[in-house]
Amino acid sequence: MNMTRDDFYAKANPASKGPLEGIRVLEATNYGAGPFCGTVLADFGAESVKIEMPRAGDPVRALGPFVDGKQTIESGAWYLSINRNKKCITLDLRQPEGQQIFRELAKQADIVVENFTPGVMAGWHLGYQDIAKIKPDIIYVSISGFGQFGPLSHRKGFDPVAQAMGGIMSVTGEKGGRPLRAGFALADDLAGWMGAMAAMAALHHRGRTGEGQQIDSSLVDSIIYASDSGVMGAANAGHVAQRYGAGAEGAAPLNTFPCRDNRHAFLHAVFDAGWRSLCNEMGRPDLITDPRTANLTARGKNEAFVNAIVSEWTQQRTVEEVVAASERAGFVASPILDFSEICEEPHFLERESVAQFEHPLHGQMKSYGVGPKFSRTPAKVRHAAPQLGQHNDEVYANALGYSKEKIEQLRAAGVI
Repeated sequence: MNMTRDDFYAKANPASKGPLEGIRVLEATNYGAGPFCGTVLADFGAESVKIEMPRAGDPVRALGPFVDGKQTIESGAWYLSINRNKKCITLDLRQPEGQQIFRELAKQADIVVENFTPGVMAGWHLGYQDIAKIKPDIIYVSISGFGQFGPLSHRKGFDPVAQAMGGIMSVTGEKGGRPLRAGFALADDLAGWMGAMAAMAALHHRGRTGEGQQIDSSLVDSIIYASDSGVMGAANAGHVAQRYGAGAEGAAPLNTFPCRDNRHAFLHAVFDAGWRSLCNEMGRPDLITDPRTANLTARGKNEAFVNAIVSEWTQQRTVEEVVAASERAGFVASPILDFSEICEEPHFLERESVAQFEHPLHGQMKSYGVGPKFSRTPAKVRHAAPQLGQHNDEVYANALGYSKEKIEQLRAAGVI
């Protein structure tokens, strides 16, 4: 019998913000990868203060789609999605006074996250070596396109460039077709996850030794790190992976198949047990022993033949009927959900894979939730992404002891 939600959270602390509660993060981040690193840490309970430029803010604020269809600095869906659970202050790091304020804030942080082009933070005297002088045990996460060192480290890196250089674009698309990028910013996301994962490992090391360190997470490295057998196969087995659409080379049936309701189901019956169950469900037990389909290797060699038979069967059924058959028989099939369907799927809502929360301007909202679940220290979306400069007064007064007059002076001078 499957575990229930109540079983899983039976010993949870309802007051917990997450397993990183008490950890302080200072973000000098914009666009995708840096903010996503900070979001993972904030989702897990850390207090993350994100720095943005006065008046303009993170450039992602200007990117659509826009909530309620209105383009404002507070309505960009991408910004709202990858910056929840944070506080936001404005600070101009190009100004010497802004740089000094950053150093004061960094003294109180456990983790600094930045994703400027390598050399920019050091040029402002805010690089790892600068911060380590005043906070020796700081964990300093630098995220960039190509890393902090190496022949290409000077290049600016955006997600599609990393997908192109890291191999994933070479295997994404239809067989014989042109290379395609993944449908969302996978390199940004992976580099953010890697940076957050590394920061947590560095926290563990600091807890044992007292030592801080710099972490170098790059978009391209992160894509290569997630490339399965790509490098191993090319370097050691003489096999360079190619584009293969929704299927996989030498594996059948494993693909998307058309259904009667003008939708597609994804079906996976590659291994012998799944193939036997599918054959019986299709009323084709003869295919279990047919030399063309009797084992995994034979089915891979006769992929077109196998897929044609399966496609003929699925086209006589709706997606729901194909999925129900898979549950009954024991092979694997799934609907292909778009994001509007994901938002309404009961399984995702119960698990808070799709999270619901209030935004002060937009009201009730949904976004992706926190992936991993913690049975004792639940991590969740606690509050919406901050408005630009929303926490200026709070952070500058409480963290640095600035008076109202000083805060106003900084605001008037364009420093915050």
